[in-house]
Amino acid sequence: MASQYPLKGCIQPKIISLIWVIVLSNVPYSMPSDVADCILYNEEYMKCTWNQSGEMINFTLYHWYKNEPPQECQSYIQQHGYNVGCDFSASEIHQFKTFYIFRNASSGSGNISRGPQEFMLKDHVKPFAPENLVVNATEDNGLILSWVSTMPTPTCVEFEVRYRNSKDKEWQKAPGLQQTTFNLPSVDPEKLYTFQVKSKVNKYCGSTDLWSEWSLPGYWGRNDTQTEDSKEVIRTYITVISLAGIIVLMICLIRNERLKVIIIPKIPNPGRNFDPLFNNYNGNFQDWLGVSKATLEGFKSCYHENVCIVSESPLDATQSSIHGGFYEQLERTEIPGKTFSPDNMGEDCPKFTSPATLFSDIAVFVESTTPSLAEEEDS
Repeated sequence: MASQYPLKGCIQPKIISLIWVIVLSNVPYSMPSDVADCILYNEEYMKCTWNQSGEMINFTLYHWYKNEPPQECQSYIQQHGYNVGCDFSASEIHQFKTFYIFRNASSGSGNISRGPQEFMLKDHVKPFAPENLVVNATEDNGLILSWVSTMPTPTCVEFEVRYRNSKDKEWQKAPGLQQTTFNLPSVDPEKLYTFQVKSKVNKYCGSTDLWSEWSLPGYWGRNDTQTEDSKEVIRTYITVISLAGIIVLMICLIRNERLKVIIIPKIPNPGRNFDPLFNNYNGNFQDWLGVSKATLEGFKSCYHENVCIVSESPLDATQSSIHGGFYEQLERTEIPGKTFSPDNMGEDCPKFTSPATLFSDIAVFVESTTPSLAEEEDS
C-alpha cells in the first residue's frame, strides 16, 4: 500500500489537467475562434495578445503548463475597456515547457470560448535589437564591425548584418553569423558606409522566424551626402529669402511713389519739349527760340560773286578812245556801261550788275572789237 501513494501523487495532477481540458473544450462556441499569439521577448517577459472581432467581449484568459492546474491571467492588457491580452513576468515563464492558454467569456447568447492553444515557448522567443555598434578601420583598408547581444544566453543567438555605401541603392547582407563581429575586407574611404544588425534564436536553441528589430545604424567614411544635402538646404534658403526680398521691394515700390522714382527713374520723353513749338507758335521756329530779326540778318551772307571778263587791250588809239582812254591808261579793259574808280583798284571784280545788263554789255563789246580784228587781217 505504501508504494501506491507515490503513484497517486503523480497521477492526480495529470487527471486534474485532463479534466480542465475536457471541461473547457466542451464549452459551446457561438462564433469563430480568434487565434491568440504569445511572444517571449528577450527571455525577460511574455505577451499573449488577440484581436477583437465582431461583438466586443471581455475574455477571461486561463493559462497553465503541462501537468499543472490552470490559472487566470493576473495582468490583462486592455483596449477601449476590453481585454485584448495578458502580460507575464519572468517568474511565470518556463521557456522549455509546453504552455497552454484558454479564453472564455459569457454573453446574452451563452458562453463563448477561444482555445485551448498550445505553445512551445522556446520557438516563440524574439530578441531585442543588438546594441553598441562600433566600426573600426583595419591596416589592410578594411573594416571590422562589432556589437553587443542583448540576449541572456548569447550562445543561442545568430545575427544578420546589412550594409551599404552612399553610392549603393540596395543593401548588402551577411546572414547566419554566430559571432558578434563582422569583417568587410575592402572599402572606399571616399564613401560613407552604413551598418545595421538584427538577431534571432539559432537552430540549436529553438525553431523560430522571429527576428529582432534592426539596430541603430553605425557609420564610417566620408559623409559627402550630408554635405550635399547641407548645400542644397543653403541654396533653398537663399532662393526663398531672395524671392521674399523681391516681393517686399515690389510692394514698397507700389505704395511709395517717391521711392519708386529714386530706384527706377522715369525715362524722359523728348517729344514733350516741342509741344509749345506747335501748340503756341504754330511751328514758327524763330519765335519759339526767341531770336530777333536783326540777329537772323547778321547770319545772312553779303558776298556775291560776279562774272569777270578779261580780254586784250585795243591796238590803236581809235579803239582805245571808243572804250575810254582812262581805261587804256590803266591797262584795263572794262565792259562799257560800267563805272570804275581808283578806289576800286584793289578789287578783283566790279560792282554787282544784273544779268540782263551784263549780257547786253558783252554784245556791244563783241561788235566793237570785230572791225579792228578784220583790219588787222587785211594788213
